[in-house]
Amino acid sequence: MRLFPVLPAALAAAVALAAPPAAWADSPVVVEGGDKDMRDTIRDLLPDRERPSSLFDAERIAEEAAARARVWLRSEGYYGATVTPEATEEPPAARLIIEAGQRFSFADPSLAYADATPDSATDLEARNALSLVPEGAPARSGAVLEAEATALAALHNGGYPDAAAQPRRVVVDHAANSVTPAYQFDAGARAYLGDVRAEPSTIFRPGFIDDLQNWGHGETYSPDALTRLRRDLSSTGAVTSVSTRLDQPNANGVRDVILEIEPARRNAYELGLSYSTTEGAGVVGQWTRRNFTGRADSLITSATLAELQQELSVALVRPHAAGLGHAVTIGVSAEREAPAAYTRQGLALYANVDASTRLRLGRSYGLRLSADQYDDLVGSVNEAVVLSGFYNLRHDTTELTLDPLDGSILEVRVEPSVSSGDATLGFVRASAEARGYESFGRENTLTLAARIRAGWLEAVAGSADDVPPDRRFYAGGGGSVRGYEYNSIYPLERDLLGLTPGGQGVVEGSIEARWRFASRLGAVAFIDGGTAFDDWADAGDLSFGVGVGLRYDLGFAPLRFDVAVPLDDEFSSDDYALYISIGQAF
Repeated sequence: MRLFPVLPAALAAAVALAAPPAAWADSPVVVEGGDKDMRDTIRDLLPDRERPSSLFDAERIAEEAAARARVWLRSEGYYGATVTPEATEEPPAARLIIEAGQRFSFADPSLAYADATPDSATDLEARNALSLVPEGAPARSGAVLEAEATALAALHNGGYPDAAAQPRRVVVDHAANSVTPAYQFDAGARAYLGDVRAEPSTIFRPGFIDDLQNWGHGETYSPDALTRLRRDLSSTGAVTSVSTRLDQPNANGVRDVILEIEPARRNAYELGLSYSTTEGAGVVGQWTRRNFTGRADSLITSATLAELQQELSVALVRPHAAGLGHAVTIGVSAEREAPAAYTRQGLALYANVDASTRLRLGRSYGLRLSADQYDDLVGSVNEAVVLSGFYNLRHDTTELTLDPLDGSILEVRVEPSVSSGDATLGFVRASAEARGYESFGRENTLTLAARIRAGWLEAVAGSADDVPPDRRFYAGGGGSVRGYEYNSIYPLERDLLGLTPGGQGVVEGSIEARWRFASRLGAVAFIDGGTAFDDWADAGDLSFGVGVGLRYDLGFAPLRFDVAVPLDDEFSSDDYALYISIGQAF
């Protein structure tokens, strides 16, 4: 029997080498022996090389290939394997002869502590990690490393922030064809979380830093709590980097949390462009004054200049002011818009509580007071002052906001409103939307995406025909039914009857297939359908648009180029529509 320890560095190198390289790698080495999967894997590990031009080249290439093959075989548990490199001179050629031998299996692993043992529940979780190297399983080095990392994470999650892995001992028994992993850890002392403070202390108000604390004083240390703390601060945009460390414990083992921060530049400038043949070109500019009052808040001044919309707004955004993940926004805006059905210009004051999009379940709500004037309008409402509230509930299981790959988004919004001016009435506007995403292939080569949206407004006092035109429903445009002019799909008979344009309800949906051909380039095919109506009996009379598009990954979001063809001549006289913007259509 021969026993020897396997060095940790060798295990790590084996795992690194086990990952297959790029598919275009082409080696001139001929691999013989073993089964087909083994030969194919070893070939994939070999680097791209030109064919040898001499015996010396052939020997060099064969030796290089043999070294890689030996490391991989050991990483997969073939500790008794032999790899014989061979080279010939006429013609110059290199090959490997593989004799894998019997695959070694794990013997019963062990776990010990160099210092005090952690509490029984945490110790049990750490020992459960050894199920990744069960007795009798193939002795893969990757499993050895994974079990160690999982056990260490269990110690951290159990409240031991200073836990560290000590050098492991992996014994290979060639007589028994077995591998015995023996793990050792320093658990350290259990920690309890105290208060939060920032360094430097002059960037933010102490009260704001206190509000970021997501645990009770004296709670057991949790890595997730510190992760959330860093995320909540970095999401404000007021810092460029943030890290956490624990202060020395007091007599009760309580340790304060120190935020080490690097503030962002106080001023930020942004510029955005968009274009479509139905909505024209648009430019959006924004100036942000960060950390305006020392609470990581932002004073944002933005301007939009587009063919169908012009807007100037000023808003103060205070992150986490309504609880962690919920920002308070107070603002004023002046806006003019000119869709196909009307022209509107007006002023608005608003105050919102907005849930962060990273929350799985987000609740947003707010109030808005607007005064608007309408031109080019067939209906009787030319002036309106509207006080409206809203409540928005959103459940989001996706990971990437601008390019979802998997998951779903469910959203419900209710807006009770009171309107005065040319007509006095009360009404409720409600809408619901569902989106779903499913990706296929190792690299998410294909993503299928679908959405459906429905809305309805009901007058609770007065007539629904007197609801201001911008509060009624429409379909058509880049975020609705592509191929049609923005907000152009609604019951056209209302114009003939001299009624305010727009529908009392809306139904729309989309199905899209997204292919990724390369790391940055992709294509899509889609079909959209939708309609706005006054009677649910007409909800099935949809107008459709079909099209294709290209996507170019900018790193943070895809750049979108879509060409859509309308299939309903009643609402469109154009043969096609082109859309250019950032982010997926939905």
